[in-house]
Amino acid sequence: MKSEMSKRWLERVTYDLDTAKAMFETKRYIYTIFMCQQSIEKCLKALLVVQGKEVLQVHNLRRLAEHAEIIAELHEEALINLDFLSSYYINARYKEDLKELSKGITGEVAKNFIRFAEETIQWLSQKMK
Repeated sequence: MKSEMSKRWLERVTYDLDTAKAMFETKRYIYTIFMCQQSIEKCLKALLVVQGKEVLQVHNLRRLAEHAEIIAELHEEALINLDFLSSYYINARYKEDLKELSKGITGEVAKNFIRFAEETIQWLSQKMK
């Protein structure tokens, strides 16, 4: 059952995903990817609240999925995407070289991560019903 705390997390999920889409529209793909990571992280934390588990103060999406005990339900491609987003989160926050950070992050890559975030959030939301 959703509590006020989980609802607050989910409000941030929507806000962050909308921000990812806004960043995509302005071709700020680094922040598109960053906000996709943030939206999934907050959705996983909402799931933890619903499950009555401790919300870990980490940003590693695989670790959060393990703590929520859903890791076995994720296919290999999803795990690869979660790992990429987790590592990108750290780089986006601390790497100073924008050219290096944006290497390989095309509009198509950013669009695919928005789609992945939307699908993952929808799947996680179903688990909270």
